Amino acid sequence: MKFRFCGEGDCPDWVLAEIISTLSNLSIDNLEQLSDLVALRICGQTFEESKIKSLTSTLTNEGKTAVACIHFMLNNAARYSCTESIFGEEIQQLGLPKDHAAAMCRVLQKHSAAIRQTLIDKAFRINELQSVRDISSPGQTPPNYTTLELKISQELVDGLPKDTTHILNIDRAQAKALLAELKLARDAMQKYDNKQDS
Repeated sequence: MKFRFCGEGDCPDWVLAEIISTLSNLSIDNLEQLSDLVALRICGQTFEESKIKSLTSTLTNEGKTAVACIHFMLNNAARYSCTESIFGEEIQQLGLPKDHAAAMCRVLQKHSAAIRQTLIDKAFRINELQSVRDISSPGQTPPNYTTLELKISQELVDGLPKDTTHILNIDRAQAKALLAELKLARDAMQKYDNKQDS
């Protein structure tokens, strides 16, 4: 089956298993409170470990898989603009009891706009250039070249984001041409930004 909250795709097996074996066994109150905490975490607020532990005390592995499952469900439902009614129907089809589904729908309704905004704000945070530094040194840098150090935030390495540093040698003539083109691009973006403000 295809699910709207999964972007019209299949629901991952681990999510299905977690819904049936874990989320269904939490009390409705605990599921709603846990979902609310996860939604706040998605939006960048600090995670209250002690509250998580108390809400998931009846579960194995300190509720980590339950948190991951709720995170996946809320994040994707907001990302794909899934309405609360469709979300509720779909998670019931996956085995979550009706009252549990209603609790998750209330959390989605409360936080979906903030989650969507967080996703938009973070959309360009992968492979973000943090700094460029000229580290040329006589004897180590080849003649007519410049050695640059590039620091990249959240570069995807083997599918996981990591902060990385790259050293590269670039021909001085190419470096000057690149700098001139980047200045033109910056000026064009500033003109566009000024038009947006007026």
